[in-house]
Amino acid sequence: MDWARLEIIVPLILIFIYWLYYRKFRFYLIAEKAQPNVLRHKLARGTPPPSYPNGWYRLCRSTELKIGQVEEIKFAGRHIAYYRGTDKVVYAVAAYCPHMGANLGIGGQVKFKSCIECPFHGWAFDGKSGLCVNSEKLDPKIVSTYCYNNIEKMNPNQKGEYLQKVEEGEIKIKTYLVKELRGIVYIWLHCLEAKPWYEPVSEQSDHLQLRGESVNYVNCHIQEIPENGADARHFDYIHSSVNDYIPTWIVSFKWTMKSLPANDPDFYKKMEHSKEKVRKYQKNLFDQYLSNKDLRQYMNVLCLDAYLVFFNKWKFNVIWATGFQMGPATVALYVLSDVFEALYKQAIQPVERFNLKVFHTLYTTSSLPYWASAYILGGELRQVIADVSLWNNKIFTEKVAYNLKGDADPLLLRWRQWDPENLKKVQMLWNGEYEFNKLKMLQQEQLFIVLIVLVIIAIIIAHLITKCQGREKEQQVKDRLRKKFIKNNIETLNDMNEEEALLLQETYKNTLENSKQGKIAKYDARMQKIQEIRQKTVKFILTHE
Repeated sequence: MDWARLEIIVPLILIFIYWLYYRKFRFYLIAEKAQPNVLRHKLARGTPPPSYPNGWYRLCRSTELKIGQVEEIKFAGRHIAYYRGTDKVVYAVAAYCPHMGANLGIGGQVKFKSCIECPFHGWAFDGKSGLCVNSEKLDPKIVSTYCYNNIEKMNPNQKGEYLQKVEEGEIKIKTYLVKELRGIVYIWLHCLEAKPWYEPVSEQSDHLQLRGESVNYVNCHIQEIPENGADARHFDYIHSSVNDYIPTWIVSFKWTMKSLPANDPDFYKKMEHSKEKVRKYQKNLFDQYLSNKDLRQYMNVLCLDAYLVFFNKWKFNVIWATGFQMGPATVALYVLSDVFEALYKQAIQPVERFNLKVFHTLYTTSSLPYWASAYILGGELRQVIADVSLWNNKIFTEKVAYNLKGDADPLLLRWRQWDPENLKKVQMLWNGEYEFNKLKMLQQEQLFIVLIVLVIIAIIIAHLITKCQGREKEQQVKDRLRKKFIKNNIETLNDMNEEEALLLQETYKNTLENSKQGKIAKYDARMQKIQEIRQKTVKFILTHE
């Protein structure tokens, strides 16, 4: 073969091989496939705290959402549509259109720069205000809102209408606060729609390069994962193996750990490292993260030293890790060694109760070869899988036993004492498909008020019925006495002639009035019997009327 041809072919082959290598390892993605048929998250998990703490959550990576792209996600028991407008800003809204219930995130399109258009009938909703608008001027659409009178029993109202008009005017959907920092899009979720009380940290990591990401599905309570960072003892049992092929008696990992809330008054002193290089590195990180004063009370910090131990005898310090657990679902773990520096961004997305999606995004120094960063990500994923196998099959115990004489369990106890104290005011509603839905809360409150009003009305009606029944009984008693009176005087009544009967009837009408005025008339001897009857009648009426 001609050498000139080889000089052309060989470089082309090498370039093609490098292209394949670059494509494979430049951004190394290890994603576990979702298995909707697996029902592990439906199993009983003990007596855990609320499933969805309020806070900032990862929505997606910035590169995953191009301009004009629309996506839909199930997040913390609700469906959310999110998109990047033509103004390059990311927006997130409630997924379902109030017109006919179509999912805006499936088939919807970006319109009017910041709006999302419903794929069913073309209604457009502004991602900033949530208003349904008519044009790019964002002028609101005026609509009439109807509601079923009784959708469960399908009963019409008094007019015979199954749907009755409740209001007319502007219509809007729920919008979510979104922030984009350092290549990650975050979303703020709060059950009462309160404003954020802390902001996510924009870390100083320009010298690090995005290299890969792992995605896992975990079935446990959301607190189990961040709590794992405060569990010093589990490293000796779960994370001691270097790989699957070398026995731990030949080479293994040994870990030492410190863990402390960021708002501890003696934080710097307690977390100070003995090695000068590591001490300076960690201090720079502490200064960066602890400068966010609003976040400090919601942040826990851990420092890990990893040793390689050969034949259970010789050990060498190879890795120094510094982790910042921020809020309920975000961890930044910095890894320093003599060869490279790396940053793992851990993020948790609660899909529904006991069903979590966990991300580990890797950033490393740009000088590190791509295959090496892929190997590091694979090694980290191996440690995560070891945790997942336990998380998927454990319960959250309400009653916990600790060995406080050791050095590990006090860290766990302190973490559990710290976490609820700082997160109790941010805990979300208890379990259910729509734990974040404020409208559901308002409906429950309205139902409670309606029940109270109905009870009051029922008491009033019962009182009126009782009063009427009392009057009816009283009238029945009077009727019985009247009948008895007539029966006792029936002989006298039978002896009356027509004139006397008419006079007696007139007497019945005038007796009460005359008796009140003291005008009891005198009658001649011919009316003596009638007078006696009238006197008895007067006595009867005055007594029983």
